[in-house]
Amino acid sequence: MDIRGLPLILASASPRRKEILEAHGHTPIVMPSDADEDIEGAENLTPEDLTIRLAELKAETVAGKLDPADWPAGCLILGVDTIVYKDKVIGKPIDENDALNILRSLRNGPHEVISGVCLIRLGGEKILFSDTTIVWFGDYSDDDILKYIRENPPYDKSGSYAVQSDWGRHVTGMEGDIENVIGLPYTKLASYFLPEKGQIV
Repeated sequence: MDIRGLPLILASASPRRKEILEAHGHTPIVMPSDADEDIEGAENLTPEDLTIRLAELKAETVAGKLDPADWPAGCLILGVDTIVYKDKVIGKPIDENDALNILRSLRNGPHEVISGVCLIRLGGEKILFSDTTIVWFGDYSDDDILKYIRENPPYDKSGSYAVQSDWGRHVTGMEGDIENVIGLPYTKLASYFLPEKGQIV
């Protein structure tokens, strides 16, 4: 699959994913998915399989609404889902107390940021994969957490933080792709299309 010159539809409202694509030279068409993310049997899936299934649901939902007659052959739909994992799946916080507890749980140690990706060629093939980045946080106080989340509302962010924000100063180590932590594992995505160049053009 080569996306050179094809429209790329992002099945996500995430401004961070859009920004990553734009930074690599794309102009994605944003069509947020309204897929039902309650998956039967989710508790039996690995974190990687869970993110892949959610990404697939998002991409398939958007693809199902497109009339192939209105879009160029080979039009691409990109679905992505990102979670934080440390002993359990950590999603987006529901309130300030939840965000506080999440960031407390990530203090002084590593956690995983896992993204599942689904790329569908309209009327054609589908690619599914996941990517994992390990992030280490150092020590910080509850006051540090509260100051951060009150100045940077975290309610649309898995794990309650954005690594590219001021919170990044608490990162003491990272193994993997920082863009995956931001929301889209672009390096691995690119490797599926132009492995010699390492990028999608």
